Amino acid sequence: MRNIVIAVCAAFLVSAPYKSAAQDSKLNLMATDFLSACSRADPERIGFCHGYVQAVYDGLRRPGEDICAPPGTTKADLVGAVVRQLNAIPELRSLPAYSVVYAILLKAFPCR
Repeated sequence: MRNIVIAVCAAFLVSAPYKSAAQDSKLNLMATDFLSACSRADPERIGFCHGYVQAVYDGLRRPGEDICAPPGTTKADLVGAVVRQLNAIPELRSLPAYSVVYAILLKAFPCR
């Protein structure tokens, strides 16, 4: 699973359009910062994490094609899946958060 998630992240990053690496690197939220924010028991941070994951889920997926969360799945379930993988695979933390969140959701909730 670890190698699959890393490979999906790498593939997503290679295909992602960038204006310029220098400009984007200042604007990108990195996965390490996302994990730090989502590991705090603070209502504002929890809201941020839920909103960020929901935005990735809504904005980058193709409904019914890429990510298929089963009925009853909550935002907390989605965030939990991402946080667990970021804790389990430290190499992912140096990548942009959106690509890591997408790759983890893709692997955690595949369409069958």
